Amino acid sequence: IEEQEPRKSKDERKFTQSRLLFFQSFFNCPWSNRCMMTFKVKPPMALFCTFFMCVLYPTYGNDQVFSSTDKVSILGCKLYNNCNGHGKCKYNYNECECQEGYGSPREIAMLGFRPSYDCSKKVCQFGYAWGDQPQPNSTASLSHTDKAHEQKECSDMGICDREEGLCECFVGYRGSSCNKRACPGKGDCSGHGKCVSMAVQTRMPDALPLTNANNKTSSGYYEPGGHQGSTWDSDRLFGCVCDSSWPVGLGAGETQQPEWFGADCSLKRCPTGNNPGTNSIDETDGFGKTAEGGNGVGKAGNKIHVDCSGKGRCDFKSGTCQCFAGYYGENCGIVDAKSIGT
Repeated sequence: IEEQEPRKSKDERKFTQSRLLFFQSFFNCPWSNRCMMTFKVKPPMALFCTFFMCVLYPTYGNDQVFSSTDKVSILGCKLYNNCNGHGKCKYNYNECECQEGYGSPREIAMLGFRPSYDCSKKVCQFGYAWGDQPQPNSTASLSHTDKAHEQKECSDMGICDREEGLCECFVGYRGSSCNKRACPGKGDCSGHGKCVSMAVQTRMPDALPLTNANNKTSSGYYEPGGHQGSTWDSDRLFGCVCDSSWPVGLGAGETQQPEWFGADCSLKRCPTGNNPGTNSIDETDGFGKTAEGGNGVGKAGNKIHVDCSGKGRCDFKSGTCQCFAGYYGENCGIVDAKSIGT
């Protein structure tokens, strides 16, 4: 006798039919802005089809199934906490479109990834990347638009704190988007200088190397209206302009060297004076002398700083002279006639 397959219960038959409807609807569901079909599945779950997709959701009773008009309340962005108040819900796709600062479409395109689907994570500020492949300047125009590098979060020199939306910059970088190089020295220039950008230094008559400028608003390295003023790093690279108790420059009454010097302004010059061994030549006279760097010449009345008058060793940490034998004084400029005579 041929063994017959056990007869399925009524509920099992309904569930099998629902599964068939599920697969049929998955492939045949028409495109529409509203749900076109509703199929019951084994309670307490129900199913409706929209946008070529079958969506499964719980029912509140064996006979209750949500209609197509309930789609907004069923789907929406409830799973994403309604975008946390930082975006709008795209109901057709059941996803959030976040605001600027929380992963907007523009920011996602720039990041290359999505910080969060519920708009709960913040995006940090962007800056021109320090380390990506540079792009060549335009040869068709010198229109101050060439920036060389792509915009990157934290300029690719920091880590974004997604909770605060602030960049945590790597050592040596600072700024809201880690877009600035920090100056050397403890506390910026060791407390003996100003930390300024290259763009600013080009307009400072006392910034080294000194140049003969046509006026005190520009130097030989910067031509107003010229293309060199728009270099991508002109306002990102910073350096120290060291302090001095005397005026620095190439003009009359100015000295070509500042009192404090070094990349971090941590070194101090010793008292200056003319070398007593060269009476026929004033070594402190800067007139016609080319300044260090070779880009400027001292005018009449200009001075050159000569540590310890050339007759001693300068301790640049303390700014004091250790005079050679036969010479003394604060700047070693006084000759000990007795010592030299013997």
